Amino acid sequence: MPGFSVVSRGLSIIVSALLATTGTLSAQTLDIGINCTIRPLQIVELAAPINGIVSEVFVRPGATVAAGDLIARFDSDISAAALASAELRATLTSGRDAAMAQRDALVARVERLERGVARRAVSQADLEAARIELALSEGSLNREIEQLRVAQMVAEEARVALSKAEVRSPVAGQVGEDIIDVGESAQGRSVAVVYVNDPLRVEAYVPTPMLAAFLDRAAFQIIVNGDNAQPIAVSLDYVAQVADLSSNTQSVYFTLQADDILPGYQCRFPAHSN
Repeated sequence: MPGFSVVSRGLSIIVSALLATTGTLSAQTLDIGINCTIRPLQIVELAAPINGIVSEVFVRPGATVAAGDLIARFDSDISAAALASAELRATLTSGRDAAMAQRDALVARVERLERGVARRAVSQADLEAARIELALSEGSLNREIEQLRVAQMVAEEARVALSKAEVRSPVAGQVGEDIIDVGESAQGRSVAVVYVNDPLRVEAYVPTPMLAAFLDRAAFQIIVNGDNAQPIAVSLDYVAQVADLSSNTQSVYFTLQADDILPGYQCRFPAHSN
């Protein structure tokens, strides 16, 4: 059919043009290189463990901290007083000791009465009364022991509550500019932000058609701030599972070990890895 042949030739021309355009864009991308960004590996916002007023701040913006370093402390006078009271109650064993002494005395009395009943020197009624008194005494002792255990648990809760007044960094990194001040309440905001910059994260924006060729490189290097003379090696971390449809790119993530490079530096992957 003549009409069908014309349509087929038209589609072939369009497909060929698209393929040629894609090949041209791919070649241009290889020549220019792949753009990337340098970011912190992790950004940790330290939340306030309790509601209250900050009494001390131990770091300044830009400070380097290790995991476990003290960042800030909240006003803990009430918590400290509660802990002292709870610890005192947990050491008050006089009630338990008195109940234990009474129980031991009643045990000895019941034993004597049992011997007396065996010799027919004591009535069975006296023995049963002593046994009831012993059972009541054992119940009182158990209550004292339970109350002491509860007091110890309350003291432990008070210790935990007091420890929550301290905010410590869970990671090693650098403190950001947005840090709380003495006298401020942390309600609705973080106490501090810690940036984990060792290692750094590098995100490459790879055109989807070029992803396979890009990942096939034997090694990966980046050019930082246009310094073509000193490419820096990076390590492949992972590839994003979803492409950006608006830019038709796939994010590929790398890690970078470099003390003299900061997040925010411009970078790109050269056209060909050395």
